[in-house]
Amino acid sequence: MIRAIFDWIAIAFYTIAIGVPATIVSLVFPGVVLRFFVRPWCKLILWTCGVKLKVEGADNLPKGPCVIMFNHQSYFDIFAFASALPMDWRAVMKRELGRIPFFGWVAKATGHYFIRRDASVSSMREVEGIAERIRSGGHSVLIAPEGTRSVDGSLGEFKPGGFVLALRARVPVVPMVIMGGKDVMRSGSLRINPGVMRIVFLPPIDTGSMPKGRAGRGRLSGAVREAMERVLDDERGVKPEGGVGERMSGSAYN
Repeated sequence: MIRAIFDWIAIAFYTIAIGVPATIVSLVFPGVVLRFFVRPWCKLILWTCGVKLKVEGADNLPKGPCVIMFNHQSYFDIFAFASALPMDWRAVMKRELGRIPFFGWVAKATGHYFIRRDASVSSMREVEGIAERIRSGGHSVLIAPEGTRSVDGSLGEFKPGGFVLALRARVPVVPMVIMGGKDVMRSGSLRINPGVMRIVFLPPIDTGSMPKGRAGRGRLSGAVREAMERVLDDERGVKPEGGVGERMSGSAYN
């Protein structure tokens, strides 16, 4: 209990100490905020909470813009991928997150995207606007196709918005699998457990030859799910045929 109180006090301190200057700087030089404020903030939180980060497959990230789709197990996923991603990026988030002090203010000022989670005409226009920015040479975009955190770590139902975005942008989709977050901070608990989180970037999926509309969304969604499930099954030690497998090997760094 004492450790949990210390961790949350530290997170609050870092958020205020880094968030205040980041908010000010974002109004003038938004391009430097991710590198000099957000990344150090996330790394400090992981270090303070005793969370080590291992990253594999970073060479699968293309040089040009792409859509990175990740599974979502924990609030700590954000600290992990923000520490790990080597390029400039923007996230697609639900509109409510934009109201969070410091986090929402900085995210809005630095060009992250906040959209409605319904299937209204307005939300589709927002998606088309993001796709146009990516097509025009904008930043790579991150999105969680599940739309919310998984309670037990298994993949939930995929929402169509991210796949509509990727197909309209016509850029590669990189599946990013994040593991260990649910053990660091379990759903419904405020306790933070020291541990190891692991991020695996998988080979990009080409969207250029995929059909538009429902057929393309179904094909892309299936390809992303299959790629993610393969890594998650491997992490659990389950082979596709139901046997016991070995863990994926690969280079890792903190």
